[in-house]
Amino acid sequence: MGKKEISGDMRRIEGGSYYSYLTEGCKLCRKGAKLVLFVTGICKHNCYYCPISEEKRGKDVIFANERIVKDLDDVVDEALSMDAEGVAVTGGEPLLKLGRVLEFIELFSHADMHIHLYTSVNAKENVISKLAEKGLDELRFHPPELRNASIYEDALKTALKHGIEAGFEIPAIEFKEDIVDIVNKNDTFLNVNELEFSATNSENLLNRGWEIGDYYEAKGSREIADIYANKVKKFHFCSVKFKDVAQLRRRLIRMAFNMPEFYKVTNDGTVICGLVEGDKKLIRKVLIQNGIEFQEVEEGFEVSTDAIESLRNMGFKISIVERYPTSKRIIVEKLPLE
Repeated sequence: MGKKEISGDMRRIEGGSYYSYLTEGCKLCRKGAKLVLFVTGICKHNCYYCPISEEKRGKDVIFANERIVKDLDDVVDEALSMDAEGVAVTGGEPLLKLGRVLEFIELFSHADMHIHLYTSVNAKENVISKLAEKGLDELRFHPPELRNASIYEDALKTALKHGIEAGFEIPAIEFKEDIVDIVNKNDTFLNVNELEFSATNSENLLNRGWEIGDYYEAKGSREIADIYANKVKKFHFCSVKFKDVAQLRRRLIRMAFNMPEFYKVTNDGTVICGLVEGDKKLIRKVLIQNGIEFQEVEEGFEVSTDAIESLRNMGFKISIVERYPTSKRIIVEKLPLE
């Protein structure tokens, strides 16, 4: 498919994304300030492009970003760790767990945080009114595989009536004129995401003729988004590259700067520190006696890279590590020191 020029009204931003209109939820995502709250992996649909991991797919589990949630404190801790200004409620299908969703919306609304929710349900007024009452700000509808978009028009109108900003959010898998008509007629927004390969959808996408690009984007997906861009008044295209180089990176940086000051923060949002391993009781005693700031982790104790010099001759296993500042603490690189 040849490249199509987009309207001059569009504003180009990081990673090849562009827009004529950004919702408040998208603005906060761009800042890395949105907590992603995955409320359940259960869904009645089985969209061939669904990127949800095996860890979540079909399972009634809750995640706040990468953190497994066992109670509300886990969600609050994750929000505080990144100074979250808003929450994106997603799944699975969130509205299959309406009571849970309402509880979370009320919690974050009381904290004056912006809340948007994704759903494939053409929700009725009694559901939308409950969402509005608890404080939902933004509702994004996704017709599964872009079929039967017209059934969502009443829900869009109902959401707007209740003071909730509403629109469609879809993957760029094909152009659908009915989605354009509904969005423009009701002065709502359309967010189009570049189709992305994942471990769970790659076989389906390859079987349908999609090819993998440099950032695991599906080649040709952007060109479909460009067609929408020239027909929709309130439009936003979100590229796969943008999610990595802007949205995720900025969230990581927010989290990294909330950690103790001895961690060195990289431009990618990872952190660098010293790791001391060995007899934990003895190491803790030495660190306290020497006034060395530390963070206890499963492997041992994290300290500043400067502090490890004074510990190298004490018989401990010493390394310099680079890791993500997330709850899973994934290590990017570990350099043992002799």
